[in-house]
Parts: sequence; C-alpha cells; structure tokens
Amino acid sequence: MEHTSGQKIAEALELLEEAAKQKKDELKSAMSDKYTHLKNAIVETEHHLAKSLADAKTHAVEAAAHAKDVAVEKACEVARDVDKSVHTNPWPYIGGTAAIGLLLGYILGRNRK
Repeated sequence: MEHTSGQKIAEALELLEEAAKQKKDELKSAMSDKYTHLKNAIVETEHHLAKSLADAKTHAVEAAAHAKDVAVEKACEVARDVDKSVHTNPWPYIGGTAAIGLLLGYILGRNRK
C-alpha cells in the first residue's frame, strides 16, 4: 500500500507542478499583455505631448511676432505724433533738451573728491 500511496503522491505532485507551470505561463502572458498596453499608452501620450509642445511653440512664436509688429507700429505712431508736435511747437522741446543737457553736464562734470 505504501507503494501505491507514494505513486499517488508523485502523480499529485506532477499534476501540481504541471498546473503551476500553466499558471506561470498564463501570468507571463497576462503581464506581457498589460505591459504592452501600458507601453502603447505611454508612447501615445508621449506623441500627443510632443505634438502639443510643438503647437505651443508655434503659437508662442506667432504671438511674439505679432507683438513685435504691434510694438513697431505703435512706436512709429508715437514717433509721428512727436514729430508733428515738434514741428507745430518746437520751443518747449528745444528748452527741455537744453535743460536736460545742462543737468547731465553738471552731474557728469562736477568734481568727485
């Protein structure tokens, strides 16, 4: 009877080992599928992020170019207004320029002992 129970135990152990191998293969397959899905999701997210960053860069460059154009336009407009004002009434500008020149000359020319 010992021999029969020993054989039954050996058969049971073989069945358990075979079942463990099957479960191990199933787990490997499930994990590789999940990691593949995770990897695909990461790659897709990375692609979308890169596209979003490229779009943001393009938008920022366009906004900066537009801001530069607006600033140049505004500066030209202010210069035209000042030019008109100087041609209309030049004496306040001549007096202001002379006063600033005298002030700068005094500040830069005084003795620093």
